[in-house]
Amino acid sequence: MFSRININKIIIAHYKSLSNLNDRKIAINDLIIFILFPFLIAIVLIYYNISIKSQVANLITALSILAGFLFNLLAIIHSSLGKIRDEIRQQNLEENSLKYKFANEIHANISYNILIAILTIVTLVVSGLNIEFNNKALKYISFCFLNSICYFLLIHFLLTLVMILNRVYILLDKE
Repeated sequence: MFSRININKIIIAHYKSLSNLNDRKIAINDLIIFILFPFLIAIVLIYYNISIKSQVANLITALSILAGFLFNLLAIIHSSLGKIRDEIRQQNLEENSLKYKFANEIHANISYNILIAILTIVTLVVSGLNIEFNNKALKYISFCFLNSICYFLLIHFLLTLVMILNRVYILLDKE
């Protein structure tokens, strides 16, 4: 029923790309950088009561533009995959198969980051709504919850974007 909007493959492929080549286990350093670090920064920002409410429109605009660029980059990587696949057939080189694997991982990373951008935009829109609660405790909890999710997703998006930039640079540098 939901097969057309099933995003599990994107998420699994992205996290598989964070694994070591030798043992295919996800590196603990990557989990710290991409999960724990954004989580801790989000907690610190919430602790100091820093709100992004005044910047929601700017953040949505920036994320929309970056997601559009990522879609274009996805098309470039897709055409690159075709070229690498043809090189592998013609020359049967191990280096090209490694390039192909690397390009597939970049494809997964870009798709995942587009997904994170969409999720972040939705979360920012919800946090930008003026939902009023009569209970002060509930108001504060909703503020903390939504802002911490926004912070986490924004930082996670930026770190993944930097990783993609680095990987694309390495791939294109090999050309």
